[in-house]
Amino acid sequence: MARSVPEATFEIGRTRSMSFGRARSEAAARQVRLAESEGPDEVRAYALETLVEALTWVGEVEQALIPFIKLLRWWDQHPEHFDTGDQNILFWEFGWVVNDLGRTASVPVERVDKALDDMERRFALANRGMERVWNARLEWAMLRDAPDVEQIFSTWLTLPVDEEDSCQPCHESTHAAYLLYSGDIHGAVAILESSVASEVRCSKEPAAMLAQLAWCYVELDRLDDAEKLLSQVMVELEAATSLSVLTAFARLFEVLARGSLHTRAIELVGKFSPAMKTATQYIQLEALRHMVGAVRCLVDQGHGELRVNYTLEETTIGELLVLLEAQADELAALFDVRHGSDVQTKRLERRRTLPMTSRPLVFTQYATPEIQAQAHPKQAPKPRKQNSLTRAEKSSDQGQYPQAIEHYYRASEQAQEQGRLLEAGWCLAEAARLHQRNRQRQKAGKDYYQAVALLQIAGVKFEEIVPLFVAWAPDVVKVHYPFFLSLAQATYPSPAQEQYESIVNDVPPMAVNKVIVSTPMVKRFVRARSELKDALARVMMTWGTKEDKTTALELAEEAATWMDAFGYTNFAAHAWWLTARIGNEMDAPSVGEHYALAIRGLAASGLREESNCIKVGAQYAEYLTAQGKHMEAESIYQSMRNVKKLSQEDE
Repeated sequence: MARSVPEATFEIGRTRSMSFGRARSEAAARQVRLAESEGPDEVRAYALETLVEALTWVGEVEQALIPFIKLLRWWDQHPEHFDTGDQNILFWEFGWVVNDLGRTASVPVERVDKALDDMERRFALANRGMERVWNARLEWAMLRDAPDVEQIFSTWLTLPVDEEDSCQPCHESTHAAYLLYSGDIHGAVAILESSVASEVRCSKEPAAMLAQLAWCYVELDRLDDAEKLLSQVMVELEAATSLSVLTAFARLFEVLARGSLHTRAIELVGKFSPAMKTATQYIQLEALRHMVGAVRCLVDQGHGELRVNYTLEETTIGELLVLLEAQADELAALFDVRHGSDVQTKRLERRRTLPMTSRPLVFTQYATPEIQAQAHPKQAPKPRKQNSLTRAEKSSDQGQYPQAIEHYYRASEQAQEQGRLLEAGWCLAEAARLHQRNRQRQKAGKDYYQAVALLQIAGVKFEEIVPLFVAWAPDVVKVHYPFFLSLAQATYPSPAQEQYESIVNDVPPMAVNKVIVSTPMVKRFVRARSELKDALARVMMTWGTKEDKTTALELAEEAATWMDAFGYTNFAAHAWWLTARIGNEMDAPSVGEHYALAIRGLAASGLREESNCIKVGAQYAEYLTAQGKHMEAESIYQSMRNVKKLSQEDE
């Protein structure tokens, strides 16, 4: 039996919730095979995009190119099978693929140039923003030390950042990278300080910026400023998910080594080996430029005999230097051969011997109660050992949200490794909630998506998962719309609850048997189902197509009707208000009736809804005026004046 679109979408969504690695890549490849052989055609793009993502994030550049080419062909042949979300992912991944081609030494220059031209052509045809295209051109130009790099930078800088296809934090990071490339370290510091102060967030920021800023401070001998960042850089690097943070780890490694913090520098060595295996060749080379100089500093300080675990076999710092230099020399030569220059070799030579800082750096951690206790044992008791979940809850209570999120991630990973999917899912849900508090909507969406997928696999009840959709709905960003939609539509009651579905569907809502209504399990089911429909309607109204909004109108009306029937007056009032707004936009009938029902419910809710009642009244009056019903509109205006007057008298 062929899969339905919701079933296939849900299965692909489960694959996307897996940790990156061979298992996820194989699962994604299986979803592509199923979509290509059995359909439905509507999910083939989603499956291909999932495979491209899985392969890209483990450094399989050439393998990722195969499904991406298939994706482009499918787009050319059947654009009707790409919804808004599919299109957004397609063009977002276009940037990944083109950048990775440039970062792979075996890919000829001509092929990268051709890919960039094709990217620009397709973005223009699809009326997408051009900043992403020129960002890729700028990175390619800086990599090769192209003669027109300044001109490309000037063009790129004038282009607006489009939220659908670009990333504002990455834009600022690229700006700083160009200034460093051109020798303007003070200009780079100004950009980085401003960006860090504005608390920008994405998969690699602010981690990469903080590492870059600390490195700049060391270069400028602003050691006090560098010291203030070290602990924060470590925390952010652990929370970042992008492969690009390998370079940031290497910058921090260099700072610690040059600052005579050899113990902490050596602790980072273990981070590099697995990351090197998944990063593209040029990111490896960028990291090696910092690592070679840093390890030389450690050797010069007399730490050459210390043992570290960079590979599967233990080695000394001195032996590690030989290994890293060989890797760096080989990669630099590969890129220079491709470019017909010695640019990369010269860049490596400049970083091979680095000066130590003018004084040793002092590592100062965040001033949490635990750190204070360790620093002043006489004034504070020694902290007990805590697991990641306990630390997460404590950090959250103290308002230390970045640390809390990091601990929730670790707790979720530990729980997944031990098969405790229920705990893993709720930890991610808590991380999502904290991202929302920090207005990090994209990160919140990613965590909510993975949390719901894990909880569904764990068998959590329908009505217990619905609150996550309700919480996520106000902050759904456009790029996450298809994920929210598919996951919400696939979130349906378990077979054991189908009896409730038949009960509430077989009887008109306003005539529901009061005995049935009083059954707690049925009431919980109906409320959860209505809340999910309401959340879906709100998101579809914001981001959906005309067809989606037609569905949203139906969902909102169903939610309002059932909640009214079950006595949830305030909830029903807001759902009627939503129904009226969507209906007004869609020129649907019964808009006036729905506004009136909303006013009735809000008025019954008392003073707490007085301001909303007035807002709905104003919208209703505007609707009546547009319909030419001026007398009725004036009557509504007068009613709202009376509501406001009564409220003022009560005060």
